[in-house]
Amino acid sequence: MAVEAGPIQRTAAQWQALLERAERSGLAVAEFCRREGISTGSFYSWRKRLAGATMGAVPARPANTRPAFVDLGTLGEAPAAQAGGWEIELELEAGVVLRLRRR
Repeated sequence: MAVEAGPIQRTAAQWQALLERAERSGLAVAEFCRREGISTGSFYSWRKRLAGATMGAVPARPANTRPAFVDLGTLGEAPAAQAGGWEIELELEAGVVLRLRRR
């Protein structure tokens, strides 16, 4: 009778190395996890845990996603045709709305 092995227990250092390898792979998280035989839940849990443990570290974003930064260009002096100013409204999480205006 074959004995099934349980889940592999990794140390924090092993998870850190795995997360770095995932980032370098260029694969989507789901594909990387499938190839490595790990759950995406464990992957994200460890990525969050280790990012919190390293001061100022920004967790890697999943591959094939758009960046959260949108370049709006220079919002300096408005051209004469747009002398009325500008307004930007961002809808954030939890119902928070950020409004920026220049008149």
